Amino acid sequence: MKEGNTGNLEKITPIERFEDLRMKDLSNRDLKNIPIDTLMTTIFDSQTKWPKEENLPKGFNSEIVLENGKNPGLGLRELHNQGITGKGINVAIIDQKLDTNHREYASNIASYEEFGKSTKEGISMHGPAVSSLLVGKNCGVAPEAKLHYYANPSANNSSWDCASESLNKIINFNNTAEEKDKIKIVSYSNGHPNPVFKGDLENWKKTIKKAKDSGIIFTDANTFFDLNFTGGGSTNKEDIDQYYLWLAIDNKLAFYAKMNSSWNKKDNIIIPSDYRTFASSWKKDTSNDTDKYMFNGKGGISWSIPYLSGIFALMLQVNKNLKMDEMVKIIKDTVSINKNGLKIINPTATMEVAKNLNEK
Repeated sequence: MKEGNTGNLEKITPIERFEDLRMKDLSNRDLKNIPIDTLMTTIFDSQTKWPKEENLPKGFNSEIVLENGKNPGLGLRELHNQGITGKGINVAIIDQKLDTNHREYASNIASYEEFGKSTKEGISMHGPAVSSLLVGKNCGVAPEAKLHYYANPSANNSSWDCASESLNKIINFNNTAEEKDKIKIVSYSNGHPNPVFKGDLENWKKTIKKAKDSGIIFTDANTFFDLNFTGGGSTNKEDIDQYYLWLAIDNKLAFYAKMNSSWNKKDNIIIPSDYRTFASSWKKDTSNDTDKYMFNGKGGISWSIPYLSGIFALMLQVNKNLKMDEMVKIIKDTVSINKNGLKIINPTATMEVAKNLNEK
């Protein structure tokens, strides 16, 4: 191949659905004929270098997409304006190593601890994402909840034993803490079976039961599916008629069908997962690089779980006496149904019912 052809080849290389464009230099690409719908399924960040406007499809602006993706949608910002922000509620996340300095959630962190081999790992993409979606100032469902974070190892170091140790630590903390300081909600964006994880799975299941029996509202992928929730989304986060089942259906059907045959049923309630923006510390440049963000068009249940946990936090703020089964029933009783017959969580109606129960 002749050297002079490289630039032309780069220009005609198409963008594929779900492509990872993080930190990519696309400035020499001609993307004007790429459908916006395709670009909206990709993953990109503040460090992605885009072509000039004339080489982008008309109407696509990456900065606007990043900004709009921060909105949790479905009326939540209006609830925040009313003071329903999760204030006074302590939540916990068990997930991969976190960048504790990102301005999106740094002021929310009440405690942070690393377990197992996570101490030797780099900052993950996953940890900043789930933290943003739960308690983030701009992206979060419960932007004033306090976060206790338990960093667990990732990839081939993943361990049920570290998860059990983390959850037991939360249980033990609650046994001695004052009521106002107790961790009410634990968000765990994982589930079993998972062939990557090592350790004692049966003990992990027992620890989950122990946590739930102690009154902790615990949500993982198994609980999420068992309660008949699913993922979904829309680029217009306030218009329920534009919501549909999650984009991951396109390339994860076989994988999830093996895990849980009910994950994509139309009767399940959509908890937003797609078209989300969140804090990004993935391959951060410096320790002061605290304002980068990432857009993820094709989300997954990992993003729905902290969203649901945030809804629980808001419900506890307006009615501290609610138990998990009561909150789930309220959510199911107040769903919106769009023109396609899909059920979507309705945070406004959910909070109204929760408040009214508190007043009776």
